[in-house]
This record gives sequence, structure tokens and C-alpha cells, in this order.
Amino acid sequence: MSSEAHSAAGAAQSQSVTATVRAFFLITAPTDPGLLPRLIEPIAKLGAVPSRVHASREAGEGLELSVELRLRGVHLRTAHLVEHALRAVVGVRQVMAVIEHEP
Repeated sequence: MSSEAHSAAGAAQSQSVTATVRAFFLITAPTDPGLLPRLIEPIAKLGAVPSRVHASREAGEGLELSVELRLRGVHLRTAHLVEHALRAVVGVRQVMAVIEHEP
């Protein structure tokens, strides 16, 4: 490998480590007063603050809670850890996640 190719590969790797992403999570679960704190806790433990939190139980009879969480300016690893933690929260039925590199 030439020194130019080696330095280009190193630059791409360091950029991917320092690049930030934005992550969108849509969580559905049965309505439970303790659900929101359980969803926010793993995010806080990872040192992130959501840029948006929206919870709604407007659909149907109100037995299902839909929560939208958005993160901005986090590392890709943090976004994946948050996704994994949200899936592990007691009572969560479904987590849909979209993770995009920030422009």
C-alpha cells in the first residue's frame, strides 16, 4: 500500500470515529406511567440529551403509547447503544430506528 493510500485510509477511519449522526427512534409500548423515565434513563447514562421527546396515546383507546425520541450530534456507537438499550426496556413492543450521518 502506498503512503498516500495509507494516509487516506487513516483519514477516513479517523473521520468515521469523530463524525456525528442523528438518530430517530419510534417506540411503541402499552401505556404505563413508568415507561418514559425508563426510556430516557439509558440515554442519560450514555451522556446524551434528546433533541426531541414526544409521547402520545391518541390512537385507539389510549392503551398504546407511541414515543418519538431524536438525538443529534452523537457518535454512531452511542446511537447503536441507545437503540439496543431501548429494545431492552421492559414493556417495549417495538423500536424503529433511523440513524443518519449529519451533513
